[in-house]
Amino acid sequence: MINFRLSSRITNLKNLHLLQPSFERSNDGRSIWVLREDELGGFWGTKFRKYASILEHCRRENISRIICTGGINSNNLAAAAILCAEFGLKVFAFAVEDHSDNNAPATGNRLILKTALAPDQLILVPRSERHTVDTRMQELSVKLNTAGCKTLVLHEGGGCIEAVPGAITLADEVVRQRREWHDNKIPDHIFIDSGTGLSAASLAAGLVKHNASRKTKLHVIQMAGFEEQIKNAFESWVTPVTGVNWEETKNFLRVYRPLSPKSYGATSKELFAFIQMMAREHGILTDPVYSAKLFARAFDLIEGQNLRGRILIIHTGGLSGLLGYSFK
Repeated sequence: MINFRLSSRITNLKNLHLLQPSFERSNDGRSIWVLREDELGGFWGTKFRKYASILEHCRRENISRIICTGGINSNNLAAAAILCAEFGLKVFAFAVEDHSDNNAPATGNRLILKTALAPDQLILVPRSERHTVDTRMQELSVKLNTAGCKTLVLHEGGGCIEAVPGAITLADEVVRQRREWHDNKIPDHIFIDSGTGLSAASLAAGLVKHNASRKTKLHVIQMAGFEEQIKNAFESWVTPVTGVNWEETKNFLRVYRPLSPKSYGATSKELFAFIQMMAREHGILTDPVYSAKLFARAFDLIEGQNLRGRILIIHTGGLSGLLGYSFK
């Protein structure tokens, strides 16, 4: 049985004046905290919540094969390869290659995939053939089912209805009593990053279920696409499970794009300097695709909108993504 009572610790960012000259200490009416999902389930962070319910579903339904997709450097593919293997499930990953993959060394998530998956389980897909992946996954599912191996097909980011019961436990984590918060008051503002939108939409639905949506504002930093990603996550996965729809989140949820570089996966010298600062000044490792852009945008919005009160930034993990880069 998978234990859904997953727990992360929080830490207070006490030296925010180090991040930008205009920041003050927490006696200015704001206190900023980080929910350390990056310490939950190794590299995988919040994805561990999603896979907790995916794996429990597989156990109940006697599913023995997982078919998934994503970029060759995908945090989700690496998480699937390791977490599913731990529970005896065989993973087939359709990994879309980057343009430079022919000469790229095996580092980061690419290295994890090539370590954890046998050659017949790692199907490399040229970027020009990405449009064929859904059809190929379904064809493989039919083939394996015909051979007596029951399968589950996951979309990018582990997107499936079965992931929602685990993902929604993040809301339980946000609202639970903490000794650090003696007044038992939930945060006035919550920041989270988003790729496919499943975790962010599940968090929003969970806050509605806890009657917390009138007490907090949820700020989603969407790394690819915009509001349509969150809307699609509700329609495809979250609403069928929770009964909460996108329209019910309009009064407390806001979606933003990251600061420059805005393109998904794009990096810059300034971004890596920010990553170094977060590690050196605060002991928090971030990656250039998701979490570093989350923190940078959150700090920008906190200052630009003069946000006050208790502020919670959710570090969703994905640190293996950092290991695929080199910088001075």
